[in-house]
Amino acid sequence: MKSNIFLTGFSGTGKTTIGREAARILGWRFVDLDELIEADAGATIDAIFAERGEAHFRVLETQALLFACESERQVVSTGGGIAESADNRAAMMQNGTVVCLEASPEAIYERVLAQSMGDNAVVRPMLAADDPLERIRSLKSLRQLNYTLAHWTVHTDTVTLEQAAHEVVRAFDILNDDDETICWKAYPDWMRQRAEDLQCDS
Repeated sequence: MKSNIFLTGFSGTGKTTIGREAARILGWRFVDLDELIEADAGATIDAIFAERGEAHFRVLETQALLFACESERQVVSTGGGIAESADNRAAMMQNGTVVCLEASPEAIYERVLAQSMGDNAVVRPMLAADDPLERIRSLKSLRQLNYTLAHWTVHTDTVTLEQAAHEVVRAFDILNDDDETICWKAYPDWMRQRAEDLQCDS
């Protein structure tokens, strides 16, 4: 299996911020699929949806994913709906470790609401609904089964950005324990020292 981590999960679960930190810990490259799509299309995600529709966006999304799958040593942040496609799930599973970031609808609502304000506001179409929280609950429920098909799940409601990122890296280590390149940066100093002591004793 390639040395990649694909982060899946609903919008607002922290895929971009946690992904950047996990990539920093590993010394890998961070890839945001939405940024790849926008760069290739020369348009924002919102504009692509508005002008060409969701079906066209999903084609571009799959193309961006397959392009990312050609490389290694990267943490890839994916869109909230990418796991709906069986082909996309298979591509991620075959080319790396898939980690789903999970959060409650209430936590997601608070995050996307905060992100929609200020100079660097992120446009979230779901907030345009009459009842944004109910919209999040409904859409997340529809996608939840496919989210659970990831190799690992990290709950981000009550942990810090750094803690979540370290858990993502720890998941990669555990799931690839036949690889000799364990990233001990994902563990506290005392745990790393204990492992070294045990190796010396053996």
